[in-house]
Amino acid sequence: MTRTLAVAVCFFVFLGLPLHAQDLLPERTTLIIRDTDLPGNDLRPIFDTTLADCNAACRVDPDCTAFTFNSVNNSCFPKTAAADGIAYSGALSGILRDTPDAAHALAARRYGDLGFLQASDFSSALAQANTLGLTHYAGLFDPDDWRRSARSAFADGNILGAMRRMGAAITVEDRGTDWTAYATYLLAIEPENRSEGQRFESRALLAAVNATLRTEGEELANALDVLAEALERRGRGRDTIPALRLALTQAATPDREEALDRVLGLYGFRVTDTRVDVEADFPRICAIFSEPLAAGGVIYDDFLQTTLSDVAVEADGRQLCLSGVRHGQRYEFTLRAGLPAASGEVLHAPVTLRQYVRDRAPSVRFAGRAYILPASAGGTIPLVGVNTDLVDLRLFHVADRNILRTLQEQYFGRPLAEWQVDQFAEEIGEAVWQGEAEVASEVNRGITTRVPIGEVLQDRAPGLYALEARVGGAGTSEGGATQWFLVSDLGLTSISGADGVHVLVRSLATTEAHAGVTVDLISESNHVLATSETDSDGYAYFPAAIAAGEQGAAPALLTARRGDTDLAFLSLRDAEFDLSDRGVEGRAPAGPIDVFLTTDRGIYRAGDTIHMTALARDPQVQAISDLPLTAILTRPDGVEFTRHLLDEAGAGGFVASLPLTADVPRGTWRLAIHADPDARPLREVRLLVEDFLPERLDLTIDLPADTFGSGASPITDFRADYLFGAPASGLNITGRMALTPIRTLPDHPGYQFGRYDALPDPQFASFGPIETDAQGHAALTLEFPQFEGVDHPGQLALTAEITEGSGRPVERRETVTIVPFSAVIGIRPLFDSTLPEGVEAPFHLITTGAEPMPVRWTLNRVEQRYQWYRQNGNWTWEPVTTRQQIALGETVLTTDPTELDLPVEWGSFELRVESDSGGFAVSSVGFSAGWYGAEDGTDTPDALEVSLDAEAYRPGDTATLRIVPRTGGLALVQVVTDRLIDQQIVQLGDDPTDITLPVTGEWGAGAYVTATLIRPLDTESSPVPTRAIGIAHAAVDPGDRALQATLEVAETMRPRGPMDVALRVDGALPGEVVHATIAAVDLGILNLTSFDSPDPQGHYFGQRRLGMAFRDIYGRLIDSRDGAEGRIRQGGDAGAGLRMQADPTSEDLVALFSGPLTVGDDGTARATFDMPAFNGTIRVMATAWSDTGVGQAEADVIVRDPVVITASAPRFLAPSDAASLLLEITHTEGPTGEMPLAISATPEIQIFGQIIPAITLAEGEATRVTIPFIAADRTGTAELSVTLTTPDGTDILQTLTVPVQANDPEVTETTRLTLAPGESFTVDSAVFTGFHPEGVRAILSAGPLARYDVAGLLQRLDRYPYGCSEQTASRAMPLLYLSSVAQALDLGTADDLNTRIEGAIASVLTNQAANGGFGLWQASSGDLWLDAYVTDFLSRARAEGHSVPDIPFQSALDNLANAVASHPDFENGGEGLAYALMVLAREGQASMGDLRYYADVKVTDFATPLALGQLGAALAMYGDQPRADAMFIAGFARLTLPGLSEDTRSWRVDYGSRQRDAAGLIALATNAGSLAVNMPASVVDIAPSVADASTQEAVWALLAAHALIDNPSAEGLLLDGAPIVGPMVQVLDDAPTQTRVIENTGTRDEVVTLTRFGRPDGPTEAYGNGYRIEREYLTLDGAPVDPAQVTQGTRLVTILTVINTGAPDGRLMVNDPLPAGFEIDNPNLLQSGDVRAFDGVDVGASPVMSEFRAERFLSAVDMRYGVDRVRLGYIVRAVSPGEFHHPAASVEDMYRPTYRAQTASGRISVLEE
Repeated sequence: MTRTLAVAVCFFVFLGLPLHAQDLLPERTTLIIRDTDLPGNDLRPIFDTTLADCNAACRVDPDCTAFTFNSVNNSCFPKTAAADGIAYSGALSGILRDTPDAAHALAARRYGDLGFLQASDFSSALAQANTLGLTHYAGLFDPDDWRRSARSAFADGNILGAMRRMGAAITVEDRGTDWTAYATYLLAIEPENRSEGQRFESRALLAAVNATLRTEGEELANALDVLAEALERRGRGRDTIPALRLALTQAATPDREEALDRVLGLYGFRVTDTRVDVEADFPRICAIFSEPLAAGGVIYDDFLQTTLSDVAVEADGRQLCLSGVRHGQRYEFTLRAGLPAASGEVLHAPVTLRQYVRDRAPSVRFAGRAYILPASAGGTIPLVGVNTDLVDLRLFHVADRNILRTLQEQYFGRPLAEWQVDQFAEEIGEAVWQGEAEVASEVNRGITTRVPIGEVLQDRAPGLYALEARVGGAGTSEGGATQWFLVSDLGLTSISGADGVHVLVRSLATTEAHAGVTVDLISESNHVLATSETDSDGYAYFPAAIAAGEQGAAPALLTARRGDTDLAFLSLRDAEFDLSDRGVEGRAPAGPIDVFLTTDRGIYRAGDTIHMTALARDPQVQAISDLPLTAILTRPDGVEFTRHLLDEAGAGGFVASLPLTADVPRGTWRLAIHADPDARPLREVRLLVEDFLPERLDLTIDLPADTFGSGASPITDFRADYLFGAPASGLNITGRMALTPIRTLPDHPGYQFGRYDALPDPQFASFGPIETDAQGHAALTLEFPQFEGVDHPGQLALTAEITEGSGRPVERRETVTIVPFSAVIGIRPLFDSTLPEGVEAPFHLITTGAEPMPVRWTLNRVEQRYQWYRQNGNWTWEPVTTRQQIALGETVLTTDPTELDLPVEWGSFELRVESDSGGFAVSSVGFSAGWYGAEDGTDTPDALEVSLDAEAYRPGDTATLRIVPRTGGLALVQVVTDRLIDQQIVQLGDDPTDITLPVTGEWGAGAYVTATLIRPLDTESSPVPTRAIGIAHAAVDPGDRALQATLEVAETMRPRGPMDVALRVDGALPGEVVHATIAAVDLGILNLTSFDSPDPQGHYFGQRRLGMAFRDIYGRLIDSRDGAEGRIRQGGDAGAGLRMQADPTSEDLVALFSGPLTVGDDGTARATFDMPAFNGTIRVMATAWSDTGVGQAEADVIVRDPVVITASAPRFLAPSDAASLLLEITHTEGPTGEMPLAISATPEIQIFGQIIPAITLAEGEATRVTIPFIAADRTGTAELSVTLTTPDGTDILQTLTVPVQANDPEVTETTRLTLAPGESFTVDSAVFTGFHPEGVRAILSAGPLARYDVAGLLQRLDRYPYGCSEQTASRAMPLLYLSSVAQALDLGTADDLNTRIEGAIASVLTNQAANGGFGLWQASSGDLWLDAYVTDFLSRARAEGHSVPDIPFQSALDNLANAVASHPDFENGGEGLAYALMVLAREGQASMGDLRYYADVKVTDFATPLALGQLGAALAMYGDQPRADAMFIAGFARLTLPGLSEDTRSWRVDYGSRQRDAAGLIALATNAGSLAVNMPASVVDIAPSVADASTQEAVWALLAAHALIDNPSAEGLLLDGAPIVGPMVQVLDDAPTQTRVIENTGTRDEVVTLTRFGRPDGPTEAYGNGYRIEREYLTLDGAPVDPAQVTQGTRLVTILTVINTGAPDGRLMVNDPLPAGFEIDNPNLLQSGDVRAFDGVDVGASPVMSEFRAERFLSAVDMRYGVDRVRLGYIVRAVSPGEFHHPAASVEDMYRPTYRAQTASGRISVLEE
């Protein structure tokens, strides 16, 4: 089974969309003749169909030119020719007529003029034209007669009749003017209701489209007039404009000009609305248009007529805005005609607009996010007022115990909404004061005033307060603001880590320590977890045991209280400091158990073994022994594949081998190590499972830098080397570059660049081919692509590809960052994407340029409304985005952050920052505000310059930290990892200061040294007192913990012998035992995934991320120094008012592993690996560990012959293919000169042409030899052997194995006859007529087994090529009971069959989901019938003694029980429910009450006879035979209505058919021992045709046969004159050379069945029943191409199109065998294999399953819901030169195999480059 990979396979669902211009008109039209038969000339008939499907089937069959449909029995008879008709009542005969090429050419030309129409218009018009003959039966009347009759009817007022007669005329002649008249008549019909009118209008629109495609000149103009009317009637007035313009170009008339003027006024580009943005300091007037304005190159000032000066015009999307206007003024301006839209339309006439810009509404708000009011700041709070001089104030106090609630219930930091105030005042806060404040005011400007709240707070208790402000005297409660604050001198700092929570309390005024402060740690549940008191340094500590709680016990808040006079708090729920710009990157901090995990490689094949090594260490990198670790291997679908309790190998090391079965799913797997399997993994790695071939050469890309300016043209070096050590000369390198926009730059983490809403389109370029020189080197100046019209940061992915001599590619990829040459603007939001309503949005702004950049910023409210319109009779909408300016300003940016805090209310917003300085630059970010916003923004402290005096230290050293402050203050110096190690408090001056720190063992492998500088407020002169933080990483030399490991291996060696590896380990402590593992892997395997050698030292001693969370209150200090003085008006404390699998690749891999090993007393561990006939590089990788140390080593060994022979041939062949063996022979060392060459082959291959007897090689020389051969007309495994003898007599042998296989669709035919007593039947070579003699097989059976064709059905199941869960279970289930027949069929011995059954069990379990359900192709759930079927198989297998794992089996039963318990009521269903109940009953886990309820109450509601039989079987298992019999009787009664004829039109959720139900019901009733039904009379012919049998029909027929046949012996029969003993089953392989005679010597009739399997003799012909399949090839640009002759290396897109021509909904399997010269580019291994990357090929949804096998492409598709066409695409590469058979592609309904189709086979030729 090959990997299920749907993502890279194109899957298109077509609803008639035209793909090419020739799809605009029908290829053929249909004329229907009533009550007439066209006798003779029949193709294959189609039954149980419809007239439409009959017509469709004939249309897609090129051999069909006519048909007769019998409407009485719904039969279709396609015909190769139309004979003279004869009268036949109820027959409808159709004659198909080809559309002339000239008509197609005219339509193609016209298509280019009709760009205003939608793709669906053309596809729907085509559908109308295709089926018009089925709507209007024209018979054999002359079209002019129909036209005259139509005009006469119209003149008489019979408009409906006129329309129908004109439709008949079109059917006969398909003339454009008739289509125009047809559309006109449709529009003229007066409908009885609106719904009918819409249908006529829609038909008229499509008819008008058909008219335009068929007319020219004035006739076209007339058609366009009608089209315009129909478009307008259908609500598409905008599209009438280009229609009428086109009509005027064909025939200009005054009426048309008047009509165009009318629609331009109604639907043209126009002003639809205006808006005035007044709530900003600088207002603007905006005109909103009906469609987007032209994006660039337009000077919009030229289209503005006004007497105003200093007015700026800005276009954005659909709006044109005028800034520079003033509040309180009235304006008039005119937009001139000709103002352009992006669509090319222009403003039809001038538009004069008049607007008044009113004054801003009075409002108040508080500035900033701060909440700490320093006690030394005088007690003033800044407030911003607009157009008000009086503010109403209310003050609320929050008790200590409710502080956490304000955080949890999202009050804190946000304004109190109207509806919140009452609840807040009642439950959390207490209103303690209200009054007024006089504030400064300036008309229409926001003015900041300092409100002296300190006057109010005198003598009030310390704590948290909320000050609510509203416009004074406004008489309204809207527009309030809230400032949360507490007055305090307690400066809190906390750092949290693995060791707990550390707290420092310093004076805000002086930075002195606050000793004796009580600090409480409060949990999420508002309980005090612990209380601590600060020491003389102001330090308090809460250990990890207290701080490590989760959920309600998790720490949430720190409160600090100094007596009754001061209180402060710090939320631990807020985001920690963002220090990502200070070098704190690295691996996550280690926990108490630090696990290193590695595998021997990064990619595996199915059936391989994963070798893993894991090391468990503590934070000091000491071994943790006796630790129970579990390895869990998880499949790509997230389902656990296996888990292993690991055995310790010693010193905390664990080594395990994890085998993969041969049918595991392909994709990305996860291997995780757990100490507790229910907890998060300690370590996890990802690995691939794929079908692959190792690379043979290496390609490196050498770019001169990793960052380039836009438009760069660097010289890029490429080097190619064969992995056996020789340069890869003379090979072409090609490549492509993809430039995609990015919004971040590595040097500026957290900042976003460019517009968030207008990223430039990706740009692409290609290069090459360039040829490698003799040293394998090539260089090229690459012209990097650039974004169009904008200088924007980007990421450039450069992919280079070199093709091996075999034609297979090797791909490498490098990624670099592209930075704009000019300075750009960076915006860093200090919050997540959503904020609370009513707060300030904080940002940092920078420029990347060295020079200061003046910028203007704008805050816009972004509103999206929906413009509704009518299309195709339905109302739909499109989004219209407008922007309302909220605030704007100017500033100057540098490389240091500029802070910007912007107030926002509810809604969506954007911040736009732009500059015209030195060229235009613009960046923007979008964000939202609302009640659902995040807790608060992140905080990024100012940076403090710090440095250490050394790169690394050893324990015992002294580290010196240099701090360079901007100004003096108090420095908190801390050494941290994921815990606090050391701490010093130092007073700094203004000069640089050095601080010494002792390096101890606690520093581990490295630590961070942090310095936090705090400045006292008493001396601070800057507007806002801040702190700054600097961080430096100190690496610690591991010393003795780093083992010194080296590998002693030969640099080169010969293949076909042992590789001796010695691992030497130094540095271990005396007496320590050192353990090791060694892997030796082909570098060509490792390079596929860029696998790095194990590096435990890098893991344990490399830099780790900062593991401590820093928080403080210094970023939340209220700035009390900004604004004018305000005055409080005191009032009373009044209360508040009211408010509201593929087969694995055959080439053997070199991937060897040894371990665990023990290093001996000599310091060496040794391993020996046997090398096969391999030429390449083996990477030897070692991991070593002891109790105290870890180490690793790596070495490359070149394994090669003195003369390397690289042999390449196709991965498989078809019989009679002509190909060649490519020998790339390279001299690497040893004697030179003439070397004899001998080549031999097994009989499956015949070498032809002259073979070079010897070659001559000089030192280092390489040559290529091509040996042509042809495959015999037979299948098998061919071997090609090459022997080269060097001048010193050394024989070098290379053997290549190539399977020869026939991949054409197999044909099955069954002959069934009855032998009367005395009659005989002769079998000779004639029975194989029509079959290719090689590989054909016949199954001859007689007696009871023949009646049900048991042997044929078993063989059918065995040869079934696919393997979903249902099919796998179906193949294996009969083997549980019919093993003797299977053995007679040579399907294997008893042991072989047991192995196959157990393999099937393992296979279906790989598709088991976590809930116990089963997926069809992968692990999933939701298909109850499938769940029950697979569980039924597992249950039967267990009952027959096969091993089924307990846990997955019980999980499957639990899943069924859960489904039964929760099953909804039903009236026509219950298929899965009944099956689940039967399986549960067999296992004793069903409820008798459930069974009786469904039998007594719901019997008529079960949908199928099989469901009733399964319910009866369940009852019989529980001993309720009367109810069981009643269910069987009801089931058999269903089968008699109306017999066994298949209801082909229905989708069966149970994968079944009526015939399957009959067989299943008989099997279940017989096994249940039911006597209520006369079984012989009830037994119908349940054996399906082997050729058309689905797996379900086959397996249940076999189960029924097993139940019915007591004695399978064929008594009374002679075979070749000898009596037959036991069951009569004979297998005839290949064409028999002797005649076999079977004779009935008994006294009763005997059934004889002969079933033949094989491929047809000769080419495969195209065929279809219900489906048609087409295969085409495209270039990578999407152009069609003939694959009959392609050049080696050519890449093509294979497109498979499946067309439904009358089949019901079905589960389809598409099978496309490859010609042997092609190989699929697997997108999981080659990025170039992803078909989605190419513009010429559309990509749609994914199929159910797809597999990329070496020899074919397979895809499962559900074709349902009226979809009549699907397309699949994948990429192939022409790899092997030669002439190859191209097998037919096929499609088959897996559960109705009679519906199938195939293409014709062919041949392709791959030419050498």
